[in-house]
Amino acid sequence: MASFCVAGELDKEYKQQKQKGMIRVDKIVKKQVLRNVWVQNKRETILERNVNVHEKPSIRWFEQNMNLDFPTSNHLHHPFHIRRAPIPTIGLPWPRPQTFETSETKLYRIKTLSVNANFSTCHVLQKAVQRYRNIFFTCSYVHFTNNLLHLKNSNFDFSMQKPSSEYMMSLEELTKLTFNVEKCSNYPTLSSDESYTLRTATSEIRIGAKDVWGALRALETLSQLIVCINDTFIIKKTRLVDFPRFPHRGILIDSARHFMSKTTIFQVLSAMEMNKMNVLHWHLSDDQSFPYKSRTFPDLSGKGAYHPSLTYTQEDVKEIIEFARLRGIRIIPEFDTPGHSFSWGYGHPELLTQCYNGERPIPGHFGPMNPARNSTYTFLSAFFKEVLEVFKDDYVHLGNDEVPLACWNTNQEVRKLFAKINDISMFKDKGTAAWNFFTERLIRDIQKIAMKRESGVKFILWQEAYQSNLNIPSDSIVQVWLGDQSLMEQVTRQGFHALYSSCWYINMIQYGVVWPKYYLCDPVGEGFRGKEDLVLGGEACLWSEYVTSETAISLLWPKASAVAERLWSDKKLRDIDGAARRLEEHRCRMLRYKTN
Repeated sequence: MASFCVAGELDKEYKQQKQKGMIRVDKIVKKQVLRNVWVQNKRETILERNVNVHEKPSIRWFEQNMNLDFPTSNHLHHPFHIRRAPIPTIGLPWPRPQTFETSETKLYRIKTLSVNANFSTCHVLQKAVQRYRNIFFTCSYVHFTNNLLHLKNSNFDFSMQKPSSEYMMSLEELTKLTFNVEKCSNYPTLSSDESYTLRTATSEIRIGAKDVWGALRALETLSQLIVCINDTFIIKKTRLVDFPRFPHRGILIDSARHFMSKTTIFQVLSAMEMNKMNVLHWHLSDDQSFPYKSRTFPDLSGKGAYHPSLTYTQEDVKEIIEFARLRGIRIIPEFDTPGHSFSWGYGHPELLTQCYNGERPIPGHFGPMNPARNSTYTFLSAFFKEVLEVFKDDYVHLGNDEVPLACWNTNQEVRKLFAKINDISMFKDKGTAAWNFFTERLIRDIQKIAMKRESGVKFILWQEAYQSNLNIPSDSIVQVWLGDQSLMEQVTRQGFHALYSSCWYINMIQYGVVWPKYYLCDPVGEGFRGKEDLVLGGEACLWSEYVTSETAISLLWPKASAVAERLWSDKKLRDIDGAARRLEEHRCRMLRYKTN
């Protein structure tokens, strides 16, 4: 799908009027500035021009397949079309706010903004204002142009005009940015309030929020409403009330299959802020490598990382958590257990289960963590004690997915454990009973460690833990990655909170325009028969078996933006045509912004 994000220099109508000695810049602005080139009609989308709507258009936009379709004569058997991106909107936010009122004709000029905040000591707000001030007043956004302007004999006219300097200077000026923030929390949580109000008024822009996280979301929206034309910053008259539909709007990154550089993680977090996503699910260990540099067990990364330089030090993790916190983003670590744990064994082979062929051990073949050894739990207790000290969130992701149970059946130690499990008949096989034994004990040990924490600890587990009937705490979150809406219904009817990821595996590369599929997928779709209030949201997942730091950003964005709007905006917002134009603008916006 071809697209464009370049600045245009078209001002034909203004020049023509100037030559005639009668400049009506108000007419130009009303007709052209900050408006989409495409105008929606009940029957079809036509180009904005002075024609009768019943006249057959020369070129039409078909949103279903992202094509420009050209009329053909009867003797042409195959219609002619060109795959193109839609013309972007100008100054419309993404994700779309819940209530959004704006004027097409009433504009304000912004030269500078003095900040008046009732929370002058709020460090998060201070840093955000400083960060966004640079974004507000970086003139990188002018106009769009299109090479179809040069198409001969097409009657294809959609020139976008620039208003004159005279008109720009005549606009009423906004000089103040006023905040009314009721609370300044230190770290975002699942229950954080991200709601806000924003309005332009006489001489000022007013932002209201119950907590500082809502103020951050308001600043992002404001940055998307401000447009730079002729080195002048303008904004429409706007009034909006906004809040997220779901409290958990996440991105999963996997830095174990391929190491992900700290710079790339910062880029992911910056893009998440632009899309109002608030959870980075950090998959930090897997069979392939163990990049987290533990101070308690240095051999985990010393021998388990791909290379000594491909690790995350305590300082790295602290810096990433702080970078995320200042943007209202939680960092939830995942150290997968008991499966997906082969790399733990490079530094500590005693943790894993030796697999056997009859009476003989199979050289180098180790299965999941050994549930039969007390030393396994002693080790994991010490390790997760460190994790709870380093990571600040209330939740830890324990994995618990794709546990290969066959190896346990070959190991004498684990087979002896089978005989000691009292409730083994409650499970479909002995291996699952041992898996439940491991999970119960690990969770119990971590909960004891977390008693010193003010908020304790809660757990997220992949769906296998639920489907295998493991005894997990009732306040756990089940993350669905292999299943449709019916599984979400089942999970919530059982009283568990749920996250959805099944349709949002961004790493699954497909040909063509795929974001509409992500956009229309919903954790709580039509006819949902579960408990909607237990659905917390979802995550777009970027697994890295075939993804590296060099490709992560281009694969993730802007496709994950479709997920972001689904998780933030109103459920009824399902217009692909309208979303396509705003997403095209947002893509260009993301390309222009730099990490601040």
